[in-house]
Amino acid sequence: MSASATANENFTMEDNNAGSSTEGTLNNSSDKRRLNIWAFLCLFSTLALTSHETDDQNEGKTENIWILTCCSVSLSVSALSCLAYVGNSGLSSLFVGTIIEGIMSLILVGLWAGALPIIMDPANGLAQMYVGKSEGDTADYQATISNANLYFTSWGSGVCALIVLSMYVKERLGGSGGMGMGYTSKWYLLMLASVIVVIESMRFKNQVCKIDGGTEDVTCGRNLYGLSTGIVGLVVSFLISLFSSLGRDSALITTVAGFVMAVLYTLCAGLLTFDNGPATYVGNHYFSAWAGFFISFAVFGSVLKEFLGVGASQAGAASAESAESEVQMDRI
Repeated sequence: MSASATANENFTMEDNNAGSSTEGTLNNSSDKRRLNIWAFLCLFSTLALTSHETDDQNEGKTENIWILTCCSVSLSVSALSCLAYVGNSGLSSLFVGTIIEGIMSLILVGLWAGALPIIMDPANGLAQMYVGKSEGDTADYQATISNANLYFTSWGSGVCALIVLSMYVKERLGGSGGMGMGYTSKWYLLMLASVIVVIESMRFKNQVCKIDGGTEDVTCGRNLYGLSTGIVGLVVSFLISLFSSLGRDSALITTVAGFVMAVLYTLCAGLLTFDNGPATYVGNHYFSAWAGFFISFAVFGSVLKEFLGVGASQAGAASAESAESEVQMDRI
C-alpha cells in the first residue's frame, strides 16, 4: 500500500515538474520573440535617426526636433530593453514581462504615432513629397517617396513598437483561447494599415481634392471609398484584436470579419492603385492599400482553415501518431 502511494507521489511530482518545465519553455520562447523585436526596433531607430539627421530637408524646425526626440528615445529604450533580455541582472527581473515593459512599449507606440504623420506628410517634404502626374489643366498631384531610408526605417520602428506592445498585452491578459490566438498580431497590423488608409485619404481629400485642378473628380470619388474602407477596417480590426487578446473571440465572427475585410480591401486596392486612383505612385497610400489587401486575406485564410477544422485534424493526427509511438516505446 505504501509502495503504491509512493509511486503515485512520484508520478504527481514528475507531472508537476513536466508542467513547470513546459511553462518555462513557453515563456522563454515568448521572451526570445520579444527580444528579437526589441533588437529590430533598436536597429530601425538608429537608421531612422541617421537618415533624418543627414537629410537636407532637416532645417531644425519644431517638427524636426520632435522627430529627433522620438528617434533618440526609441533608440535608448530599445537598447536598454535588449540589455535587460540578454543579461541576468536586476534590470532583467525589473523589466522583462513586468508593467514597466508594457509602459515603455506603450510610450514608444505613442511617440511613433505622433512622429510618423509628421515624417510622412508630403507638405513637410521629409519622407514624402507631392508630384504632378500629368500635364494640362489638371495637375493630378500624388504623394511619392522622397527619402527612402527615412521612410522605411521610421515605418519599421513604428511597426516593431506596435508588435512589442501587442505581444505584451497578449501575454499579460492571458488570452489562451479563441480563434485568434495565433493571429492577434495580424489583426493589429490590419488596424495599422487601416489607420494609414484613413490618414492618407483624409490628407488627399483636404490637400488635393479641394484645390482647383488638383485632380479629377473620379479620383476623389475613389479616394472617398478608400476612406470608408479604412474606417470600417479600423473599427473591425480593433474589436477583433481586443477580443483575441482576451481569448474571447468567436470562430464564426472572426471568419466573417476576415471575409468582409478581404472583400473590402480587394476593392480598395483596385480602386486606389489602378487607373485613376489616388495612390498609383509608391507611397503610404499605395502600401497601406495593398497591406490591407494581403493582411486581410492572410487573416481570412488562417481563420477559415481553423473554422473548418483543417488545422485541428492535422493536430489530432500528429497527436495520435505521438501517442502511438509512446505506447510502442512503453512496450519495448
